[in-house]
Amino acid sequence: MRALVLLAALLGLSQSHAFVATPSAVRSQAFTQRSEVFMGANSGRKCQMTGRGPNNANAISFSHRVSSRKQGINLHTKKIYSPELNGWVRMKLATKTMKTIDKYGIDATARKYGVDLAKYKL
Repeated sequence: MRALVLLAALLGLSQSHAFVATPSAVRSQAFTQRSEVFMGANSGRKCQMTGRGPNNANAISFSHRVSSRKQGINLHTKKIYSPELNGWVRMKLATKTMKTIDKYGIDATARKYGVDLAKYKL
């Protein structure tokens, strides 16, 4: 931090004009970048609509030894017609999300979870 202030002084900037990244600002910027890349190539087994992923759980043996395990999510690749886009959309969806889509429709569900369906249009 002191080096940034000295650099700003050398460049003729006052301290009010020099941007100093605080740890909280860096953390929030990293979180924003991660949330923007919500469903990338390395997203793993997650629902592309809700972001629902695997659950951490314990495997308990007969002798009651406890070890950690993952409870996988029930994902299916589905092709669904979107009336607003006037076309088909292909997404990996959890069965719970499919029930929500059956109840409210795909466009209303996408609005609820803030998903841009145009990214998934065929």
